[in-house]
Amino acid sequence: MRKALKLALEPEQISVKNSYPMIDGFEIHLYGDQRDHFELYEMLEKPVFTIHYPLNKCDVVQISHDFKNGYAKKVFELCKKLNVGLVIHAESPSFDVFNNPYVEEFCRMVKQEDLIIHLENCYRNIGAQEGLQIMKYMRNRINDYQVFPLLDTCHLMMSEMSFKYEESSFFNTIDNYKSENFKMHLNDCIGSGEIETGGIHGTNFSQNLYLLRNILWKLYELEKHNYNVDLILEVEEEDYINAPKAIELANNIDKILHNFKKQGY
Repeated sequence: MRKALKLALEPEQISVKNSYPMIDGFEIHLYGDQRDHFELYEMLEKPVFTIHYPLNKCDVVQISHDFKNGYAKKVFELCKKLNVGLVIHAESPSFDVFNNPYVEEFCRMVKQEDLIIHLENCYRNIGAQEGLQIMKYMRNRINDYQVFPLLDTCHLMMSEMSFKYEESSFFNTIDNYKSENFKMHLNDCIGSGEIETGGIHGTNFSQNLYLLRNILWKLYELEKHNYNVDLILEVEEEDYINAPKAIELANNIDKILHNFKKQGY
């Protein structure tokens, strides 16, 4: 089970995060402006797992209007150079996606260029299940091996309390999202919710290791059934250069997985 840290293409971030021994790789998170220095990928000393399209325009409908511009083409070229997938969001409802001529054209381009898409569940307008329907729609137009669902725990509005009462439904969602290229955004950001939720969702793994353990147990079982799992750690830090909370989360993950193996699970 590999662990990735989010990283922007900035020299100081790259220099510091290259040195974290408990991190196996990175998810490049793009800004969509002059701060994106694409050439700096050559400074990375660990593999890139995914590249995330800029948040202000990463929904599948938005990117289908955007994909011909110069910036988008640079993103696609970087994905191909690094041989990694592009993370975009399923935010728009399916009636805006299905049979949308812009989406259809985008799908044709993805298929032709042999790009990989990781479609991340979101919550603004739709739920995780509708996100899966959009993923299946895109797979039908591209290829099964080019489009994969990406499960974000934060976007499930998961909190410690909801996990306590909805653990089985959360595990069912993992089962629905698992794939041969399974990536999960594991979120540890207390009170980071959107204003419409009152900022109440979020998890605190450092204070509630049982919660992290239960999630990892499910993923550990998936790996025993030959699913490869990549965890992209999402944490709240004072800055994105030094990431002590991410280090703590990564170390706790390693300890829990070590205990599973030690106990013969």
